[in-house]
Amino acid sequence: MRVAGAVVTAVSMAAGPFTPPDPAPAGAPYCVLAEDFTPAGADGSYLIDTASSLEWIHPHPAPARREPSASDRLDFAGFPNVSVLDVTGPRGVPEQKVIITYATNVDQVVTLTNAAAVSDDGGVTFGPPDGTPLRESPIELHDGRFFATEYYPARTGPHTARLGVLTSSALEDGESWLRSAATLHTPGDLLPGGAAYGAPIQLADGTILITLYARYTDTGTYQAEVYASDDGGATFHRRGVIARPAGGFWFTEASIEQTLDGSLLAVLRRDGGQYATLHQSRSRDGGRTWSPVREVRFAGMDCVVRGVAPRPLLTPGGLLVLSAGRPDTWLAVSPDGLGEEWTEPRVTYHNRDGIWDTHGSSGYTGLAAVGPHRLIQVVDNCKLPGVSADGTLNETACPAHGRFEHGGWYAIKRLLFTVATPGHRIDLDALRRSGDLRISTTMRWSSPYRARTNPAAAMDGSTGYWSSAVAAGRGRYELHFERPYRLSRIGLSLRPGHPAGARVYVSADGRSWGEPVVTIRDRTDHAMRYDAIGRTARHVRIVTEPTRDCDPEIGASCSMLNEVEVYS
Repeated sequence: MRVAGAVVTAVSMAAGPFTPPDPAPAGAPYCVLAEDFTPAGADGSYLIDTASSLEWIHPHPAPARREPSASDRLDFAGFPNVSVLDVTGPRGVPEQKVIITYATNVDQVVTLTNAAAVSDDGGVTFGPPDGTPLRESPIELHDGRFFATEYYPARTGPHTARLGVLTSSALEDGESWLRSAATLHTPGDLLPGGAAYGAPIQLADGTILITLYARYTDTGTYQAEVYASDDGGATFHRRGVIARPAGGFWFTEASIEQTLDGSLLAVLRRDGGQYATLHQSRSRDGGRTWSPVREVRFAGMDCVVRGVAPRPLLTPGGLLVLSAGRPDTWLAVSPDGLGEEWTEPRVTYHNRDGIWDTHGSSGYTGLAAVGPHRLIQVVDNCKLPGVSADGTLNETACPAHGRFEHGGWYAIKRLLFTVATPGHRIDLDALRRSGDLRISTTMRWSSPYRARTNPAAAMDGSTGYWSSAVAAGRGRYELHFERPYRLSRIGLSLRPGHPAGARVYVSADGRSWGEPVVTIRDRTDHAMRYDAIGRTARHVRIVTEPTRDCDPEIGASCSMLNEVEVYS
């Protein structure tokens, strides 16, 4: 948002007084993170590699000057988010659209303004930003709509609030978002304030979950909560409380993610101490009850994890990744996809001035998967200013003193990372397109309303529900290679969120198959899972067992091959 000239006159650029933060209390050191992204070793000790150079999103194009002018400093950009959404391109080709959204207003409870930039090449390049109503990241719902919430709920009574909801039926050039107002219901005595932080998620039964932090009369301060909608986002009822205030601490920004075993993991911000710190909790009943909140832990490090704005993400390849910041921005991983312990935390971006480690980036990040083993993280360069009591801008977190290593721009940048995988992954889709892999299958159910559902969708890198090969009953899916491979393992995602079974066979000649090399029974997948093969073969057959309680448009019985990977 460019501030009009009249406003520039009224809003001074003077920085208010700054009090340095107290050091960490004795016996409770704060974590200091490594800053090197060492290339992945053969032993798998480094799970994330840097995959590309930094890319400026805002300003666009990237500025030529190291430091912004005084007027440039009023072109605000901060608090970024990112979504990667499945779309269908020309001639029905599956594609992904990467959308980065960010705030263009000061860090204050004001009428929010936002901008968005879009990439059609997997987040490598982005077009010029434009205004958008989106604040938080949109998701794709099971019914095909794209869905997002606004940020601030408006209290309408002691037990109700109103929250803006944004939906779109198609993400095309010039797309428009339809706004409606959802009603939130809570059993507590609600006070004004709070925010809907974090991306929504949708459970297999269609329930939409969102996280809020809200204030109540019995405590007067914030607690982290989960609200659920079973009517497509028209109404939400409080389903559970993740963390209540206690001991002088309170909980605000909370993000939830469905982990590899189907449980919900919440990572949340705790305030009230010298620094904001990160905590976590787990629910095994769809968000109704939560385990006692505890500190986020880094493996092998006896320290307190500082941070704001956590973003957990389960990748299609089954790795759970955590993005957060302040100071700096960082990533950590949970290789088992559960998030009980986080390993290999690494700083991904900082913009330090050599004075205070909390100067520079706000620490707010966005994180999304671009394919099964590739990530995009978005960061801001300088924390947006607040507004002091006298109406002047408070820029103490990013003063215009010319000392920052990346300059004092209010800017948004993106980074791309790859996730190292053991063994050599055979690029099935590339082989199919080159003619070196032939697919024969009975899994050919399709619908004009499910454009991404087709046999090739099982190797498109997406674990979106409808981005699958589907059969109305038992399915057979065969890979026929031009030459033999020593097959080490296979990764499969079956019907996402539903118990399903499959058998995997291999063959040298495509006629003699023998006994299955992998058998899966009643497994519920939320990402790909991997099984060893250890055979040399030219042909792979996957038989998917029929499941019940299927989508009415498919029929009473169905099976899905959501995604397949093969390693040699």
